Amino acid sequence: ELMAKVENYINQHHPDAQATARLIENGKAINNPVEVRIYGNDVDKLFAIVDEVKQKLSGINGLKNISDDWGQRIKKLTVDINQEKAKRAGITSQDIAVSLQTGLSGYEMTEYREGTTSIPVILRTEAADRQDLGKIESLTVFSQATGNAVPLVQVADINVTWEPAKILRRDRLKTVAVGAQLDGSITAAQGFDQLSPWLEQSSKNWPIGFYFEYGGERESSGESSQAIGDKLPIAIFIIVILLVMQFNSLRKPFIILSTIPLGIIGVIWGLIAANSFFGFMTLLGIISLAGIVINNAIVLLERIKFETEVNGLAPQLAIVEAAQRRMRPILLTTATTVFGLLPLYLGGGEMWEPMAVGIMAGLMFSTLLTLGFIPVLYACLYRVNYGEFQLNK
Repeated sequence: ELMAKVENYINQHHPDAQATARLIENGKAINNPVEVRIYGNDVDKLFAIVDEVKQKLSGINGLKNISDDWGQRIKKLTVDINQEKAKRAGITSQDIAVSLQTGLSGYEMTEYREGTTSIPVILRTEAADRQDLGKIESLTVFSQATGNAVPLVQVADINVTWEPAKILRRDRLKTVAVGAQLDGSITAAQGFDQLSPWLEQSSKNWPIGFYFEYGGERESSGESSQAIGDKLPIAIFIIVILLVMQFNSLRKPFIILSTIPLGIIGVIWGLIAANSFFGFMTLLGIISLAGIVINNAIVLLERIKFETEVNGLAPQLAIVEAAQRRMRPILLTTATTVFGLLPLYLGGGEMWEPMAVGIMAGLMFSTLLTLGFIPVLYACLYRVNYGEFQLNK
């Protein structure tokens, strides 16, 4: 509410200013959650594409403050020298450049030394004359060769044009980043989903050499996910080595790791049911979920081993007994974890809500399946025949 009041006040009282009010961000600061970078060499064609993208962004409900990073255009004074007139007057381009520098920027005539300090002495016109186009046109141009002096307007045409205040490049190409803020009704992922189909189709009609890249939260989330993805195989390899060393077997680590896809299935259904989205924090939640699910599988396998070796039960009875005895602790652990994540789901906002949903849904789904899936897979891999067992019993 306060953010809306601040933005409305600035827009009403300072129409030339662009107001952007945002909550304090927990993660990496991003200028625009929804952003597209457009590359090209020709400025006019580039901004024609930029205008189309801005028009499309303004038509998406939930986006506001559409802008680009080049800013508003500014006035620029262009001096087109008429070489024929200048030659007849005995004026060179260097003479005109020196006179303009003297009148506008200032020309260092000498230095005044006071003790050990050197103070430059600058010669230039008054500030009011530098803002008056008529005074600039009547600026006197001196010929360094002949000493003649003519008005600037006699040897050059002076025009005022509107040009970009700054030119930004990436990979040696002119680049304009077009971005938008969120008004809270949609997420950045939903904004990209509405923009992407149109952008993919429209880019096919762009001139050769013009292309786009996604920025904003999509780029930031992709970079973070890529950083984790690069290191994830190493972590998985270490986990497998530790499990093999612990159990001195390949079948048990396979059984344990096979429970991770069960959790991912629950994450997908949970995100769909909660109308949430998959992002970087959801990926972190899946990694955390994998550790919890693996722990449940290890506990169950250790109980089967205990029932077989210590209590001396047959493998068929050991599997059933282990599942029954470990069911209550596993369910209680799952329940406490889920209830502990409820405050994060209810009050975590856009950043933490997807992670909480992913862990809770994945944990509940995988726990229910693990209690049935692990015993069945164990019986299959260790060839525990229940048909013969029932016949003998």
